[in-house]
Amino acid sequence: MQTGFHHAVKTHKHGKSGKKNLITFIDKSAYLMGALTVAVNIPQLVSVWTVPDTGGVSLISWTGFLLASCFWLYYGILHREKPIIAINGMLIVVQFLIVVGIISR
Repeated sequence: MQTGFHHAVKTHKHGKSGKKNLITFIDKSAYLMGALTVAVNIPQLVSVWTVPDTGGVSLISWTGFLLASCFWLYYGILHREKPIIAINGMLIVVQFLIVVGIISR
């Protein structure tokens, strides 16, 4: 058993409580960053469905983004990671609508 001032300072400075606080902050921030990630896709979605010409929008890229989101959703489900599930579930909807919009034009 370690005792003394040095051990107390070392535990406080590098202890688990600081790491736990950081992890909690990052976990909560994941939802905000996920919402921002979905939000930055919305202008493309609106554009694809409202502007008649989708020539500058890459079907290959958006299909790739959609497939990647499907992978990450599956990964999140396997690991029971709620932020990954929520974010990629929303991304799949938005990206699917973008792909459909590109194809239908």
